[in-house]
Amino acid sequence: MNITDIQSRVMLCSVTISSWAARRFDEKVTEEVEKNHATKGIGRFNKRLLPEHAPSFKEVMSLGGRIRRHFYDHTLEYNQLSVRLLPTQIYMEFAEQMRRMKDEFDLAVQVFLTDYLDLKELARAEMNGLFNEADYPTLAQLGEKFGVRMSVLPFPDASQFGVDLPEDVLTSLRGEIDQHVMRSINNANQDIVHRLYDAVSAMANRLYASNNVRMDVADNVRELCGLLPKLNFSNDPQLVHILEQAKRHLAVHTGNDLKESEVLRSQVAAKASEIEELMEAFMGGKPQVAMPASDHAPQLRIAA
Repeated sequence: MNITDIQSRVMLCSVTISSWAARRFDEKVTEEVEKNHATKGIGRFNKRLLPEHAPSFKEVMSLGGRIRRHFYDHTLEYNQLSVRLLPTQIYMEFAEQMRRMKDEFDLAVQVFLTDYLDLKELARAEMNGLFNEADYPTLAQLGEKFGVRMSVLPFPDASQFGVDLPEDVLTSLRGEIDQHVMRSINNANQDIVHRLYDAVSAMANRLYASNNVRMDVADNVRELCGLLPKLNFSNDPQLVHILEQAKRHLAVHTGNDLKESEVLRSQVAAKASEIEELMEAFMGGKPQVAMPASDHAPQLRIAA
């Protein structure tokens, strides 16, 4: 892919989700425990500030988790913390869904704020002497601790890098930017293949292991085969071939199809193994561990 095409096909994106921790370190209780056990510095006592059953607060946190997962699923690995690559092909759909989810989050926050004072009184009774009014923000302060913000920026373009430096220095810097671009494309493609590899490997293992085919292994492959081609902004021919093979030979089968036919299970398992080998060749070998989603999650700010 020509580097000059990158600007029109991908952008940088970050999502920041702010939330209240609803927990507080209690220095007094920590000191009491240390005194009772004649020890020092081996632990910290952190209080839960809301009742264990606080549905409105749990809903806010659950929605925050859904937003993080949506962001991760629809973007690709980049080498900067909390920043990922968002292909322009899916920007409109992605941004609209993010707006809907943000609206849900904001509404859930308002419901929680309505419950807040009552929940605080329940916590006062539940904490049996550990309650401290100073641990709790006012309603106005609390409302400012929650939020979802999405930011997008253009992808680095060496040709637009025109700072006031000597020409030989600029030439060197532009070369470094071009190398960064190529590494970023490779990392993004590896991200795509890693995701599909994990799903296909799980599917093959399940098909070879027993007749108990879980619906989710087939569904996961089908969902990825629908999404990943949209994330392939580089149109790498080898990657296109891998995605087409997975779609043609694996994504066409449902869990029910596979459960009902032992012959089909055997055929699909063999094809899944072939596609695994294609992906291993693309990645330069069999991956040792699956990439954890948490390493690429959007920035989460927890307010005290």
